[in-house]
Amino acid sequence: MRTLILAALLAAPAGAQTNLDRESQDRSRRGGAEQKAAETAEKAVITAPDEVTFEQVLKNPADLDLNERYAREQIDRGDLRGAAVTLERILILAPGRDRTRLLYAAVLYRLDALVDSERELRVIIGRLAPAEVIAEANAYLKLIDGRKRKTHFTVRAALGYGYDDNRNAASDTDRVLFLGSPVLLSPDSRRRDDTSVVFAGGLGVTRDFGGAKPQKAFANFGYYRGEQTLINTLDLQAYSASGGFALRGFGFELTPAAGYDQVLLSQSTYLRNVWQSLRLSRRVRPRLELWGEARREDQRFQNTRLVRNGVDRKGDQYDFALGASWVASPRDRWGFSIGHRRKLAEAVASAYRRESIGVDYTRLLGRGMFLATSVTGQFDRYDRPDTAISTDGRSDDAVVTNLLFGAPLTLLWSPLKGFTGTLGWERFSQHSNLLNYTYSNNRLTALVSYKWGI
Repeated sequence: MRTLILAALLAAPAGAQTNLDRESQDRSRRGGAEQKAAETAEKAVITAPDEVTFEQVLKNPADLDLNERYAREQIDRGDLRGAAVTLERILILAPGRDRTRLLYAAVLYRLDALVDSERELRVIIGRLAPAEVIAEANAYLKLIDGRKRKTHFTVRAALGYGYDDNRNAASDTDRVLFLGSPVLLSPDSRRRDDTSVVFAGGLGVTRDFGGAKPQKAFANFGYYRGEQTLINTLDLQAYSASGGFALRGFGFELTPAAGYDQVLLSQSTYLRNVWQSLRLSRRVRPRLELWGEARREDQRFQNTRLVRNGVDRKGDQYDFALGASWVASPRDRWGFSIGHRRKLAEAVASAYRRESIGVDYTRLLGRGMFLATSVTGQFDRYDRPDTAISTDGRSDDAVVTNLLFGAPLTLLWSPLKGFTGTLGWERFSQHSNLLNYTYSNNRLTALVSYKWGI
């Protein structure tokens, strides 16, 4: 679910825009981190601790264990075709090595040679292989059956609990500017912590068209709801729908997409957003992908009984980003990005430019567990001063730090297949030249999510 500009929902007018935008980014990052971890997990293969050189293999061609270790290192480097050749050579000399054949079938699956992979897996099942090898072979056969289907459905749901130590985004100084003069905040307007119950759900559909250069279409529908315990005026709902195509050719993948978001604050519609995006990516190395993305949003903010100046933020928003994704090892994945945003608004004081830079890292911990972290710097410069606050132009510098730990709940109880538990922490710290917008918040979340797909 990707509802990007939830501006001005989560605080008093002085700090609202930054905090609402941050709220939506929090959900996007959490989902993005889990997705990246899942993608990395799918590619993970545990390698032997000692590096084997090709010269060693040439000197000892009959040492099958050495050859298999070398194949695993080829997998680690992303040389899947080379690993397939090495494993095939081992199986010619020793066709009864069932674990080697299972690894060979897994490599063929990764190469999208589904017919060959299925053939090897059925050889394993037809033999008296160890029970755990048979079980893993059956699991791969299910994956192959799923891959052969042209249309895929995915259902996701998450339920959890959150805590913020500055839910209303109050100034850290307990003061705000009014006509350029500092005013002490009333006790009710100072930092207030709060808890919330969070629910998120989504439905995804993809259709593969196959061919030598596979193409696919996709559609996603999402819903988010956050119910506050104390500050009920900040109850939030969001609906989203999006769709697009993934087109491949000449080594590139081009993904045009479009969508619609609707955001409600305390049961009243606050934002309707229509957006379009275009993403271009290319895998320049087996483990390195470069990408660029452009996005336009038509943000139609509305006034509500709680937010009287919402329409001031109505206007287009343009985002441009460049990034890279690097799988450093089967367990480690890094992401890097730089971005530029241009936000237009009916009230010029709400229009701004943003430059950003971010890095994220995902570590697979084994047994389905993962740790995902990210640090993002955001630098906002506003077009005009809001003279009701100050005649000085507004400049905000923020750092957003995220830490997310996830684990399959089957580690606690085997019947909980498909359920994942996550614990998250986010630190948002912003410094501004205006007292109103200097604030910080720590958010803690605990979620249980379920994924089902065919």
